Amino acid sequence: MHPLFEMDNYIIQTKFLKIFGGTYWFKDLNGQTIAYSKQKAFKLKEDIILYSDESCTHALLQIKARQMLDLAATYDVIDLTTNEHIGSVRRKFLKSIVKDSWKLLDTEGNQYGELIEDSIAILRRFIPLIPAKFHFEIPGHAGITLHQQFNPIIKKTLLTIPPGHPMDRRMVAAIALLNSAIEGRQG
Repeated sequence: MHPLFEMDNYIIQTKFLKIFGGTYWFKDLNGQTIAYSKQKAFKLKEDIILYSDESCTHALLQIKARQMLDLAATYDVIDLTTNEHIGSVRRKFLKSIVKDSWKLLDTEGNQYGELIEDSIAILRRFIPLIPAKFHFEIPGHAGITLHQQFNPIIKKTLLTIPPGHPMDRRMVAAIALLNSAIEGRQG
């Protein structure tokens, strides 16, 4: 198992102003890169790969949209080390206009939780310097959080998972990456 999937805290970093595509560094709290993703520009069907490092030789996860240009798209998450489908995530488009919201789905398509924005998305889209805050809502379990740290040049989001939380850490990383990529195009 890759070290990223055993961590309780890490940072997802990207450049605030980017022209095409997106680049994401997953870093430990000491600033060491532990995973990396570079998103291709101008793709009609989302297909994001998370790698173990910037050489992009060892793929960990794939996040792939089922359809092209679907505003309430479903994205499948595949562990590329085992080719196992580990779950899916579906954007709640209408609800996401005011506050970003995602349904977390198991391998059978049953909802087991949500990723919900705590900040006001519509305001953040007009004032991109307002930090975003999200939490995972899983019935019966304390929330996993994503808190964007204010920095006008580099966007850093701290991900915190309560120790012993039962959610699959691969899904947490995939959802956090997908949310960062989609949010990066909106703001």
